[in-house]
Amino acid sequence: MRKILFICCICLMSIGNTFGQDEHFTRYDFTPTFFNPANTGNFYGSYRIGILYREQARTWFKADPQGSIDETPISTTYTTPTLFIDANFGLGFSKGDWTSFGLTMLSDKAGDGSLSNSSYMLNAAYHWSLDKKRKNVLTFGAQYGQNSISIDDSRLTTEAGFLGLLANGSKDPLKIVGDEFSGGYSDVNAGATLVSQVGKTSKIEIGLAVGHLLPSSFTITNDSLANIESNIDQRINAHAKYRFLVSDGLALEPAIYYSTTAGASNIQAQINSAFRLNEKTALTMGLGYRIGDAAQILLGMNYDLWKVGIGYDMTLSNANDANSGVGGYELGITRIIFRNKKPKIDPVLLCPRL
Repeated sequence: MRKILFICCICLMSIGNTFGQDEHFTRYDFTPTFFNPANTGNFYGSYRIGILYREQARTWFKADPQGSIDETPISTTYTTPTLFIDANFGLGFSKGDWTSFGLTMLSDKAGDGSLSNSSYMLNAAYHWSLDKKRKNVLTFGAQYGQNSISIDDSRLTTEAGFLGLLANGSKDPLKIVGDEFSGGYSDVNAGATLVSQVGKTSKIEIGLAVGHLLPSSFTITNDSLANIESNIDQRINAHAKYRFLVSDGLALEPAIYYSTTAGASNIQAQINSAFRLNEKTALTMGLGYRIGDAAQILLGMNYDLWKVGIGYDMTLSNANDANSGVGGYELGITRIIFRNKKPKIDPVLLCPRL
């Protein structure tokens, strides 16, 4: 019985740590409004829709009957699909300004842990043109929405099932808990970006965002065990990009992304390139590195108003021994749509587009 209680405590502590972490991605360019709400409407067009799907294998280690740890890793699959929609409107306090609105949705699910986290956020951004030609635009953005968390306990089993001692791999019919955990909380995020044209064919973009801006907490309720309470730590995101033409038909974009929350930091540096194949098509390729974690491979293609990209994380940390270097896979797609009358937003055209 004491062993069962011990395992329950370990599970609940692990769940609590998971609640305190936010999702991270390799292809942030396919989920811009998740990283910073000020990215809402940061494009040349009327409407934009994008999706990003991430699948990542993570590992944990099984205990043996004597209580020690078996070094044989057990892989689990984490999936994170995201969807965003945003639109530009010619509403502003002065000429050259505009307003944008959008929606960001995310669903994160841990396969073996049966932990689900869903988020629905409304976005709004105001783009303030600092000069008549819109060469420098300062944007303020905000998000408000709901996050819901649940745990399906159908795969949480007793000590025997947890330790993998059942014959023929069957499930232990006696579960640790008998009801589903569920909870949720409201969330507010805010951010700012500055986009500046520094040459005829180059521009720089910098941004800063604060996630979970207001103090937030939630309670996971369950009839069989005491409620689980957890606080939501603030998250700070920062990024910088520089886009420029190297030659006719070749563009480069170095970028850096930084996140920190609850004392943990995540830094990734990337350089992406675009090779123009014809007037409508460009091939994109790049490399990246998440410090202390993984190397990144970036591939994609732009066709007219469509953009497709994939990302692959190759683990370089100690976790390489457990997952054989296989990190996360990502697939992203975005599409820009123009109304019959194109908006009066002056584009900064780089040929080819990134």
